[in-house]
Amino acid sequence: MNRGHAPRTAVAATCAVLALAGCQADLRRTVAAIDDAYAGGRYEGAASIAEDAARRYQDDRIDRVLWWLESGRTQQAAGRIPESMAWYDRAYEEVRPYLDSKAEATVSEALVTTAVNQAMRTYRATPPERVMLCALQGANALCAGDLARARVEFNRTADFQQDAAARFAKEINAAQDQANSAWRKEGWSSGISADALGKVRAAQERPQAPGIGVGSFANPFASYLRASFLLATSVDPGDRQNARADLRGIQEMVPGLVPADEDIALIDAGGGLPAVTWVFFLTGLAPDYREFRLDIPIPVGNVNYVSGAFPVLRKRGDFVDGLAVAGEGGARGVPIADLDVIVEAEFDARLPLIVTQEIISSAGKAAATWASSQAAYQQNNTAGVLVQIMGIAYQAASTAADLRCWSTMPKQVHLLRVPTPADGRLTLARPDGAPLCTVDVDAGQPNIVLVTLPSARAQHPAVMRYRGGPQHGPPAPAPAPAPPSAAPAAAVTQGANP
Repeated sequence: MNRGHAPRTAVAATCAVLALAGCQADLRRTVAAIDDAYAGGRYEGAASIAEDAARRYQDDRIDRVLWWLESGRTQQAAGRIPESMAWYDRAYEEVRPYLDSKAEATVSEALVTTAVNQAMRTYRATPPERVMLCALQGANALCAGDLARARVEFNRTADFQQDAAARFAKEINAAQDQANSAWRKEGWSSGISADALGKVRAAQERPQAPGIGVGSFANPFASYLRASFLLATSVDPGDRQNARADLRGIQEMVPGLVPADEDIALIDAGGGLPAVTWVFFLTGLAPDYREFRLDIPIPVGNVNYVSGAFPVLRKRGDFVDGLAVAGEGGARGVPIADLDVIVEAEFDARLPLIVTQEIISSAGKAAATWASSQAAYQQNNTAGVLVQIMGIAYQAASTAADLRCWSTMPKQVHLLRVPTPADGRLTLARPDGAPLCTVDVDAGQPNIVLVTLPSARAQHPAVMRYRGGPQHGPPAPAPAPAPPSAAPAAAVTQGANP
């Protein structure tokens, strides 16, 4: 027998997991730096940090979609539309196979997450994030004047919403059945997981979201953006009826929405392109996660508890709750999409599975540590102590919740629908009357404007606009992001108001 084999194996395994823990810590630090710059209105600085991460980790299949989404959004806010489109394209190509062919998880990934932690899953974006990806890419194409590309992207938003409604609950249930089977094999009481789930839910300090239904992944912003695109760019009867169908669906999602009533009346009245300006206000940041640790009463060896780490959804409250046309009596925007609610519904549907898998993983690691240390003690006490210490370090380093999310996605979307100003200037204000920005629009034409303000402390919004009815001929193709460079990351700088 090779008496040094067990200690060497334990050391190697522990070193590997410590390296993994370092990578996860780096990811969290980098995301925090992106959030800080972006929420502060330093859009160019946020784009630099995100792009540097995307280039450094372009071969990391586990996390790269996250970096591509962050790069696409921050470049968009910085006014670099071709670069944003290129990063979004990469993210879409990675998640597109899951639209109609691939399941949400693979057997090999299930084994990895059980052995280490759930942050080892390949990040593919959640269903709400996929819908937003296509909606924002459609906005890029629209504002770049590529109407054919915009049409494709807006249609994809509908495809992803329908796919999520058709498949998500079924796949979650199938994965939960597999986890439950593994749980029963161990002979553990079902009350253990139920108690842990209750504590994790209580840590979120909010009511549990309703169960997943047909409308759980419906994003009224994505649908309204498509409807306004069809109204602003086409007088084709088929396009008008598609816009009407979108608006009717939005009325069901957001009852009493006056802009939808007005646009349906506009369609029913017929006529040419309307001299209407739609302003979509993307405010705040969608929920992110914090880690919640919990001891679970499962005996392993001479230890009566194992420790698990779970994600807890956290709403972010620093945002501007609406916008208006500047001046006394100016029209006010209305909320049309609450991403907090959409994200909560998706996460709460997954939470029982997350809790079950994490407990199985934690117990499995504890059992492996116990067995290895006992085998090493049979060789000699020194080997046993070493393996036990390495095992404890392994468990501590590998116990980590999966906190990944598209952190620069907006919290809410509001809509301001007004007649296009005759002078071609639309001055917007915060709800308290404080000036926000002035947007140049084409008088006598339909205009679509997207205003992004990621926090109340951001001084200037990022503005995108489409002006003046149908335009012909797409812009030059977006360049692919440059290959990784050995140069250091650019310093964070104050971003200009695009």
